[in-house]
Amino acid sequence: MAVDRITMDHLAVVSHYAWDNLIRYGYHLGGKWLGGPDNDESSDAGDAFYFCQVEFEAGTKVEILEAIPGEGSDFLRRFLHRNGPGPHHYTFKVPDFAEALDRVRSAGYDVVGENSENPDWMEAFLHPKQSHGIVIQLARPGSDGDGWIDATPLPPSGRAELPRLDRCFHLVSDLASATDLFANALAMDAIDEGKDDTGAYVDLVSAGWTLRLVQPSDPELAHWLGDRAGRLHHAAFSVEEPATVPDARPLGDGVYEIPPERNLGLRLILRERA
Repeated sequence: MAVDRITMDHLAVVSHYAWDNLIRYGYHLGGKWLGGPDNDESSDAGDAFYFCQVEFEAGTKVEILEAIPGEGSDFLRRFLHRNGPGPHHYTFKVPDFAEALDRVRSAGYDVVGENSENPDWMEAFLHPKQSHGIVIQLARPGSDGDGWIDATPLPPSGRAELPRLDRCFHLVSDLASATDLFANALAMDAIDEGKDDTGAYVDLVSAGWTLRLVQPSDPELAHWLGDRAGRLHHAAFSVEEPATVPDARPLGDGVYEIPPERNLGLRLILRERA
């Protein structure tokens, strides 16, 4: 649906086979299948690359991407060749496309891939070299929104309640600059800041999402970040019986981890849903 302010909408992940991520987020964790391209020959949705979405509590979503034959998937093939499977972008929906682009440009960011030809979906991007290690998509959906009406459901996961995506934990080399991007240019609300054993952090919220930016002081996290401007370290979920999620290993105190090599490039941290 259309939005009345800039809001964070979804995290997109890419893999060679979309089913692998769909099984994880929709079946293992229990997210709600929202749908994918409608296969309507009159629509070009899904012609360039495959995508679908899974929803969690509070409307947070993970979008699942897969390259398909054709030039429209070249950007995904390049990403997979350089990085392997993993997190690809954050999408922020905007009420006024031109104003949003002026906003980020005036903050000193370059806009790439701008496309306003389709009134039902205008989009532009910030390059990860400027946007702290992850692509940022700015999108304005049309008046009818961008969702799927009465999508055919997938088989049930067996979990009674939707999981909650508690936060994305994103490492950055320059906390002040990253906070400026997400809090000012992208209109997230900063609700907390401080230091802990991981490093200096700022917590930001937007439309059900919590994003923690961390400039790491912990040696392991700093080594994992390396010389990058930023890198999404993990997504934290609250889920029923996290010990039963395949590949989950205990970290102690009721916390479980699925390491990135067992989850197509994105580490998951799981806790028991209250």
